[in-house]
This record gives sequence, C-alpha cells and structure tokens, in this order.
Amino acid sequence: MFALVVRFKARKGKEKELEQLIREMTEKVRKNEKDTLMYDLHRKLGDSTDILLYERYTDKNAWEGTHCSTPYFKALLDAFPQYIEGKPELTEYEVAGVL
Repeated sequence: MFALVVRFKARKGKEKELEQLIREMTEKVRKNEKDTLMYDLHRKLGDSTDILLYERYTDKNAWEGTHCSTPYFKALLDAFPQYIEGKPELTEYEVAGVL
C-alpha cells in the first residue's frame, strides 16, 4: 500500500472555506475511487490554519494514475492558491503495517 501525507497552511480567515472544498472532494473520492482506501482531513490543535491530509491507496498508481487525473482533483489544485499560503508539502510512504 501507498500513503501520502499532504501538509499546508490555510490563509487566515479561509480555513472553513478550504475545509468545505476538501470535504466536497472527499465525497467524490469515496464515490469514484475504489483504490483510495483513506482520505482524511486533519487540523492541528490550537492552529486551524495548519492542515494535514492523510491519504492511503492500494498502490502509488492509484494516486498518480487515477486520483491526480480526476477533474475534481484538478479543480481543487486550481483553487488552492486563493486558500493556502505557499505550496503544499507532500511526503510519500510505503505502508508497513495496519492496525
């Protein structure tokens, strides 16, 4: 399995709007991407601008080949600059075990 951690900083005052956009996309991911096993949104305690997405896929191709090519993912990327500061930080992982 393949996991991806995406971390970014929301613009002050845009946190709720950004979370709503991500929630809307998450619904589409769950309905349309059978190889996406987990797609969770997290907010840092004490700092609502510090956002983390934890994503788990059956393999890396499910992320690169499927998820990244969907119109709803591309639309979110296009909207990101108005909601986040800087660029997202992506870290890739191989899942070594699941509880």
